[in-house]
Amino acid sequence: MKLKEAQALEKKHFFANYARVPLLVERGRGNYLYDENGRKYLDLVTGLAVNSIGHAHPKVVKAVREQCGRLAHVSNFYYTEPMIRLAGRLTRLSGMEKVFFANSGAEANEAAIKLARKHSREKYGAGRHEIICFERSFHGRTIATLSATGTRTYRKGFSPLAAGFRHAAFNDLASVEKNLTKKTCAIMVEPVQGEGGVYAAESEFMKGLDALRLERGVLLVFDEVQCGLGRTGRWFAFEHYGVAPDVLTLAKSLGGGLPLGAMLARGGAGGAFTPGAHASTFGANPVACAAANAFLDVLKEERLVERARRTGAGVMKKLETLGARTPGIAEVRGLGLMIAVELKKRSAKDAAAFFLENGVLVNAIRENIIRILPPFTVEEGELDRFLSLLEDFLKGAKGRGGGGK
Repeated sequence: MKLKEAQALEKKHFFANYARVPLLVERGRGNYLYDENGRKYLDLVTGLAVNSIGHAHPKVVKAVREQCGRLAHVSNFYYTEPMIRLAGRLTRLSGMEKVFFANSGAEANEAAIKLARKHSREKYGAGRHEIICFERSFHGRTIATLSATGTRTYRKGFSPLAAGFRHAAFNDLASVEKNLTKKTCAIMVEPVQGEGGVYAAESEFMKGLDALRLERGVLLVFDEVQCGLGRTGRWFAFEHYGVAPDVLTLAKSLGGGLPLGAMLARGGAGGAFTPGAHASTFGANPVACAAANAFLDVLKEERLVERARRTGAGVMKKLETLGARTPGIAEVRGLGLMIAVELKKRSAKDAAAFFLENGVLVNAIRENIIRILPPFTVEEGELDRFLSLLEDFLKGAKGRGGGGK
């Protein structure tokens, strides 16, 4: 199949809800994707932070093939070794105590919302059901998680949204305190707002949320769907702050490229779900859990979390140097390998198109922000190529075409 054929079939068969990049991906290997013509592209989007160890890692491929040959699905009526093993590893890594497996970040966050409300009702009785979320946040596209999301553009056209959510200003503890009422059961926050533009929480803000949690008896829910599992240079973003949540959500990279989400909890929150309270047909799918176990093996054996920390710090320093001498950059933000470049008077879509023409994939978010979510295996020279192209774009250069064979 060729790109033009795919575009024609999309118009015929698909809803028009994706503004797709004009690229037909045929395969992936390591840090690169290849189109139908064999042209390669350095992948700094990684499926939106999913392919953290690159594409087609041999250990993940082997685990998936072997598990498919044994058991593809059985439902949560029964035990399987991959899900039990994965649950134990995640609790040990995170310090949480209980796990619920879902298929996506939205589902993990939906489970967290339900858990928070059920825990509050059982502990305090009816009336405490509101959850404080934050402006610029993104928690998913179901009605509940969209209602929790603080970015208005995602919510447009879907009213009435679900009740019970308040939105405070991010990194503004006074705003949180203003929104806290007798109806509040939880505070839900991304330690690093990814879709919002890569804004990291300030240390004092996170410590303040922890203090409010203890003072007011509310649950602290950390959405680490995008920023968790090594993306920020720590296994979990909350480790940067010395603050542990009551509830933690994960997804994206967790399944090693397959759909898998998780909601974890500790303390009293861990006992709120009882048989029948919540469920997922495909949650804890054996193949996805086998891929997740292989993914965690690779992170540990190849020391990729530490590598993400070092590589991220290095490219951030170079970006800041470039920003200091380039008037086209308004701000550079990031933590680990979760990085945003805010442009002055230039379109992020134009930048992404320029990079595509030159064989590098970046993500345009907002009108003037480009985001990169490189694989943890990215090489310094590959990021130097990104930096060189960024400088070329800001100087007005045109695309050179293609990514090579």
